[in-house]
Amino acid sequence: MRTIVPFPEKSTDKDSILKSMEEIRQNDQEWKTGKMFGFVFNPGDEATQLMERAYLDFAHLNRLSPTSFPSLRRFENEIVSMCTNLLHGDENVVGSVTSGGTESIIMTVLVARDIDKNKGRRGFHPEMVLPITAHPAFLKACHYLNITPRIIPVREDKRVDVNLFSEAINKNTILLVCSAPCYPFGVIDPVKEIAAIAEKQKKLFHVDACMGGFMLPFMKETGYPVPDFDFSLPGVTSVSLDAHKFGYSMKGASIILYRNPELRMKQFYIYPDWPGGIFASVALMGTRSGGSVAGAWAVMNYMGKDGYREIVKQVMESTIKIKSGINSIPGLKVISNPDMSLLAFTSDSNDIFIIADMMEEKGWHLDRQQFPDSLHLTISMGNVETADQFVNDLKDVMSQTEKLQSEGKSTRFTVRAAKLASRILPGRTIGKLAKRLAGDDKKSEGSHKPSKQAAIYGITGTLKSRHKVSEAIAGMLDGMYRL
Repeated sequence: MRTIVPFPEKSTDKDSILKSMEEIRQNDQEWKTGKMFGFVFNPGDEATQLMERAYLDFAHLNRLSPTSFPSLRRFENEIVSMCTNLLHGDENVVGSVTSGGTESIIMTVLVARDIDKNKGRRGFHPEMVLPITAHPAFLKACHYLNITPRIIPVREDKRVDVNLFSEAINKNTILLVCSAPCYPFGVIDPVKEIAAIAEKQKKLFHVDACMGGFMLPFMKETGYPVPDFDFSLPGVTSVSLDAHKFGYSMKGASIILYRNPELRMKQFYIYPDWPGGIFASVALMGTRSGGSVAGAWAVMNYMGKDGYREIVKQVMESTIKIKSGINSIPGLKVISNPDMSLLAFTSDSNDIFIIADMMEEKGWHLDRQQFPDSLHLTISMGNVETADQFVNDLKDVMSQTEKLQSEGKSTRFTVRAAKLASRILPGRTIGKLAKRLAGDDKKSEGSHKPSKQAAIYGITGTLKSRHKVSEAIAGMLDGMYRL
């Protein structure tokens, strides 16, 4: 039965409120320990304190109006200009600061749809060509904007197959997409080759550098081999990069850059006939706090190129250490050869998700992946000090042969039972079953015990119907967002 929380009748004093909030957050992952990969990017105490001050000083200002708060407009324009310089753009490149990578991606897809010369032609239906490893935000954009995605397989090295990519382009194609790098495996797609195809066929080409935009340029400057991926290639017409990832800004700051103003203007929404006045919005979001853009501007100026180069040096050294450590452990291997500080690893001897559960018992937060089953690491500045500990803990887990085999046997039994049940049960029921088996259906207040996700991934992985998988996950999400 759902609990209804009544709206408070009376005011609560601030100390009580803060105490309650501190108690509520006890089940949150502790990101400052260096045992979480991704989600939070920690630049260190001094930079964090600067961003927090900048955020608070401008948090109540509204970016909806570019005339009311010219300070925010200046911050945004300078962020866009600095990123243009970083990615070898010229004076024609323009852009916007958005709320995140998803908004940046939706904007570039919208622009491609609305600027295409075939729009309105009889029999025309917009299509987008992208690798299977591209971020799902592109598919979300297709879903919202009624665009057909043409999803292209990747080669053995997890980079998109250029020949298959080229063959998928047709008269309905409005946008080509590549990643620098892709999230699942940390490899850069063959951007240069596809940029040449885009230029020849006069197609818009977006490079999703949300993960790499604030890493790859500095990697190149410090001697790492980084292929061209930005506006130095004439065929690239737009690039997205997230300041709140490897730019180490606070959440809510991504940048979308376009080759020319004509493209960006298709992103604007203007309604001149509203009784409330002429309504104009430069991106998807309307009202936006000035805090995120102020924080991003502050940290970019605080770091400078020297600061980012030093971070890149430490992060890449830690990445190499972790990658070598994983490959040295019998039964584990890193997938492909990552170009950056993102990587995935799998096991040919044990259930990789059981390994993840056992690592979580040691305090590590690891992302689970599929196709193939693997664990994902986004290694950033916050993980530099714990790189050795991660490898040592992973070695310890892999040495616990009896526990790995016992947990594996239990999980296989659970998965087989759920597989039989899936023939008659709806997806949402399967999702509830998996959640209960993971011990995550009704966690007690104040409990820090991690849920076991091997069963969840094992069950969803065996379902032949991907529709049932979607139903199962929808059921889990629905349960999470109820009291």
